[in-house]
Amino acid sequence: MAMNQPNLQKEKASSLSNPDLLPVQREDRTWKTQNFASMWMGVINNIPTYATIGGLVVLGFSPWQVIAIVLTASLILYGALALNGHAGSKYGIPFPVLIRTSYGTLGANVPAVLRGIVAIMWLGIQAYAGSAAFNIAFTLLWPGWANLGGDWTILGIGLPGLLSFLIFWSLHFLVLKRGMESLKKFQAFTGPLVYIVLIGLLWWAIDAGGGLSAIFSQTGKYETFGTAFFPFISAVAGIIGIWSTLILNIPDFTRFARSQKDQIKGQLYGLPVTFTIFTFVTVTATAATTVVFGKPVGDIIILLQQFDRPVIIAIAALMLAAATITVNVIANLVSPAYDLANLFPKWITFQRGFYITMFAALFTFPWKLMENADTIFTLLNLIGGALGPIAGVMIADYYIIRKRQLNMNDIYSLKGEYTYFKGYNYRAFAATAFAAGIALIGAFVPSLKGLYDISWFLGVVLSFFVYIGLMRLHPPVSVQEQKDQLKEVTNTEIEKVN
Repeated sequence: MAMNQPNLQKEKASSLSNPDLLPVQREDRTWKTQNFASMWMGVINNIPTYATIGGLVVLGFSPWQVIAIVLTASLILYGALALNGHAGSKYGIPFPVLIRTSYGTLGANVPAVLRGIVAIMWLGIQAYAGSAAFNIAFTLLWPGWANLGGDWTILGIGLPGLLSFLIFWSLHFLVLKRGMESLKKFQAFTGPLVYIVLIGLLWWAIDAGGGLSAIFSQTGKYETFGTAFFPFISAVAGIIGIWSTLILNIPDFTRFARSQKDQIKGQLYGLPVTFTIFTFVTVTATAATTVVFGKPVGDIIILLQQFDRPVIIAIAALMLAAATITVNVIANLVSPAYDLANLFPKWITFQRGFYITMFAALFTFPWKLMENADTIFTLLNLIGGALGPIAGVMIADYYIIRKRQLNMNDIYSLKGEYTYFKGYNYRAFAATAFAAGIALIGAFVPSLKGLYDISWFLGVVLSFFVYIGLMRLHPPVSVQEQKDQLKEVTNTEIEKVN
């Protein structure tokens, strides 16, 4: 199969491609091991991740149990990311182009748009969360900041909060002003920077908590294997669910990898290793708050407010906010920019998709969304639950059906191997719908809640096998032709031997 950039006709170039969707040329693939490692350092080291891990301590898991949960989840995540990132590194294509092989040249827009909607919603919510750190830093450095505008509000937010949000939101433009190359440089700066905050936090925690032995001798409410097993599995699934969207669009990043080894090693160093270190610090700090304050404090912003050194707190908050920008760009901005470009390639480039995504997130008015946080998060979790089956279909198609060999010309063709029926592969949609239905039914049927707690695992496994079964029971014409050709070649070889 051809691995170089396909020679596209004008009609194909206008309907299925633009320069941002074509394979990245070898000379432009510059991301090294350290770039992927620093990418994950930026993704992991941020305010929402701290709150998630700290929340596990608050829920009653012991420090060692939390570390085991995160290590297990990060290893599973790493495996899925390395698998799904292979095609991006090998062929230089982004996520919405890759899924054309399984969902069809036109059908690929459906999962891409679904991923994009989730990303835009989270982009706004994460930007609002990060702006809270800005607001605290500005207030500490300039006490009059909190009184700006008096009682004036717009859509339920005061002037200090609105200005903090707009400043934080606007900084995202600087990160991608020159595309992915700008992101590579920004994350190389912010990723290691956050470790300064973590080292300081760890120092305080060990001193205030009476030493590591005292902190890690704390027990949780799950003291036996039997009582801890199902909560442990649910917690692992929950951690994976947070980052499962990146499993889908990891080709958006690995397409820039200098080599397959760079993306595999870089993600290993950046995810399981970094996540475990970050968890160790977070758990230590959260457990120490139990000693200091009498109850665990799982929110780093609330924890920072307990100290009496405004300048240090402000600097730490600004550093954490900068890291939150990194994770927002990587997890919630790059993907919808490519997804929009794939939806309307004739009119939307990656850069234009980036601007549209940014303004779409702005007009979600996230501070209003957070007034009904339970409803919004339930909706996002339900949509996110459907993304697990998409990952299962992608992995099954690339490794089992295609054997890692893609027809690059047909990926950009309206009349090729991946056209299926009028551009849609019903097998992929049927497998996704079936797996998502089973995985998410527990959200509506209380007696089946256990299925919902492991919805990502269930969705991936079910869609993986259902898709393979449908492709073999009713193979597309192109797949059947390949099998017939292989059979014909094999018979010819046998006849020559005889």
